Amino acid sequence: MKKRLLTAAVLASLTLSTAVAFAAPTFSGDANIEYRNQDGSGDYLTNRIRLNVDADIDGTFYIHGRAKMNNDLRNTTNGGNVSFDQAYIGAKVGASDVRVGRQSLAIGKGLLMDDDNFIGAQVTTKAIEGLSLAGFYGKDNSSASVETTFVDMGTSFSGVNVGASYLKSGDKYYAVNADTKLTENVVLNVEYAKNTTDKADGFLAEVAVGQAAKKGDFAYKVSYRDIEANALPDFTTDGWYKNSKGFRVKGIYKVSDKATLTAYQDIAETQAGADHNRTNVEFSVNF
Repeated sequence: MKKRLLTAAVLASLTLSTAVAFAAPTFSGDANIEYRNQDGSGDYLTNRIRLNVDADIDGTFYIHGRAKMNNDLRNTTNGGNVSFDQAYIGAKVGASDVRVGRQSLAIGKGLLMDDDNFIGAQVTTKAIEGLSLAGFYGKDNSSASVETTFVDMGTSFSGVNVGASYLKSGDKYYAVNADTKLTENVVLNVEYAKNTTDKADGFLAEVAVGQAAKKGDFAYKVSYRDIEANALPDFTTDGWYKNSKGFRVKGIYKVSDKATLTAYQDIAETQAGADHNRTNVEFSVNF
């Protein structure tokens, strides 16, 4: 009887370990349709589909990949552009996360970096209580494949979240940011960035009202920016911010728990005073 119990225990252990080692990957993704009309380049209609695959190798290592296809909906002869913009191996060690491979990067509020297709190693950690740290070394996604490094940190005190970032990618940049709740449902975000190589700078301040978290929710944001031509790298969250000053009004509506309608209008001009307006409408779904 004892031998049978021991045999059953061993078989159960082997079955569980095999199931963990060969756990099926999980799939997720998103898709959108986007209309944009902006000064100087007319309007266009596009859609994008992205598919993520994630799998745990064991208790420490994991893998992640993302395939992306972009379509021009007005060009029927274009079969679409398919690429892998994320493909990395990760490891979770204590309070740290290490990712090596092709990945997306974002620091601060996005003025310096919020972009895809970097190749290298990134480390994020919260090993020091109350302080988050991140660092990256690798290359950017340009044809020149420029060596890129950054250090990003954040903390909070008295209800205010603050952060600082340093980036070197050809030129050298730094940024500081902060956000705080003005009321329970209103948040103020600010970020200042400077290109220390070209001696150019800029800032963006935004008030966000409400949260679009579930079906029927509505939120809106109003921002003002004043950014010189060479203040930001090409990795900024929106290249339209460069060399411009003015307002953006954005509305976000949750059509369903998995579908979101977003629209914004820029009322801005270049630093030289030319019109720099943009209308953007996007419908997106997650799956």
